[in-house]
Amino acid sequence: MAKIGVIGTGYVGLVSAVGMAALGHEVVGMDKDESKIRKLRRGELPFYEEGLEDYLKDAMAKGLLRFTLSYEEALEGARYVFVAVNTPMDDDGSADLSQLLSASRSIARAMRDFAILIVRSTAPVGSLDAMVEVMRQEGKERGRDYELAYNPEFLREGTGIYDFLNPSRVVVGADDPRIAEEVMALYEGIKAPKLKTTIKNAQIIKYASNAFLAARVSFINEIAAICESLGADVWDVAEGMGLDPRIGRQYLRPGPGYGGPCLPKDLLALIRMSEEHGHFPSFLEAIHLKNEAQKRRVVWKVKEALGGVLTGKTVGVLGLTFKPNTDDVRNSIAIPLLTRMGRQGAKVKAYDPMGAESARRVLRDENISIHDDPYEALEGADVVLILTAWKDFAELDWERIRKAVRNPYIVDSVGVFRDSVPAGWRAWVVGKGEVAGVE
Repeated sequence: MAKIGVIGTGYVGLVSAVGMAALGHEVVGMDKDESKIRKLRRGELPFYEEGLEDYLKDAMAKGLLRFTLSYEEALEGARYVFVAVNTPMDDDGSADLSQLLSASRSIARAMRDFAILIVRSTAPVGSLDAMVEVMRQEGKERGRDYELAYNPEFLREGTGIYDFLNPSRVVVGADDPRIAEEVMALYEGIKAPKLKTTIKNAQIIKYASNAFLAARVSFINEIAAICESLGADVWDVAEGMGLDPRIGRQYLRPGPGYGGPCLPKDLLALIRMSEEHGHFPSFLEAIHLKNEAQKRRVVWKVKEALGGVLTGKTVGVLGLTFKPNTDDVRNSIAIPLLTRMGRQGAKVKAYDPMGAESARRVLRDENISIHDDPYEALEGADVVLILTAWKDFAELDWERIRKAVRNPYIVDSVGVFRDSVPAGWRAWVVGKGEVAGVE
């Protein structure tokens, strides 16, 4: 059993803290957010994540996990300190390191004993050098007072604790092989391929992985448009492609574009990182440009269904989160799309099974309203737009909805109705084109 401090109890930090406790380590999670810590001490999650609360309560009941507002308490007796603070996207697409450097300064001031600082936050090459400088300014010397390692996370929202305990791989980067070996030993109970490498290599592995996933999404969206123009069905095409073991099925689902807290941020950060070092990654730029074009394409399909004009029309929207089974709207495609339609004069009424409250905090346009009932959101709509592939949407009473809308037309950007459109409805289904429901 190791004693571990975890700085930051956002998504990555909390899943990591709970996961390490589930492996039998003694963990203290630290955050500056008092309301979040109060919730966690009661055994409540600050966000929705399937299965995580059970692991949280079990670890707390066993005395393996507790939470604090104090850096000193989190670091006391901890040889291993995971740093999992937010590194959001800056205005120019690069990574904002302010929280990472602020946490490093606080860690340096609170340290009393030697510790290995293990960065879990997605951080570009050079960021750990900046951490070293901050620590130096606070009188802490690398090699004497602390050592550094980089341990990228590959957690999918909605399946985070499963992914932690059943990962595709564990990567640990450290410039001292002995440190990499020691950090990797924390995952002794995990059965997965394990790679020990340098810090820089580990950082690039994280960025390159997400850039590749973004490329797959942009690629299948390009193929979807080609299928529509040629009268083919992208869903069958994607199925046939995915059967090739060299390709696989993951991230070959067409939609309104990739979103969420990782893919857009990490792709742009990799582009900016490359440019700052004299390489201009035109291929990565093309992935990003295709994603932006896909967003515009969805809005155009809505306008097309309305005769080319949004002003004065009502758009009923189903789906606000960046993917199903989460309440996360960070960098969700839905947010800019709803904002764009509202600014073009449309009245937008939206519903999401879990993301309504989060969306209300970021959508301030007077033309946009968030509803807690799907039928209320769709009443009086001139067109229905589906932006998240919640399976519940297919199970709504579409006959009832047809009687409540002005125009029974669906813009299905995620393929909820790729197999069949409800009777009495017409739809544009991504990768299939215009489809009519059979009476």
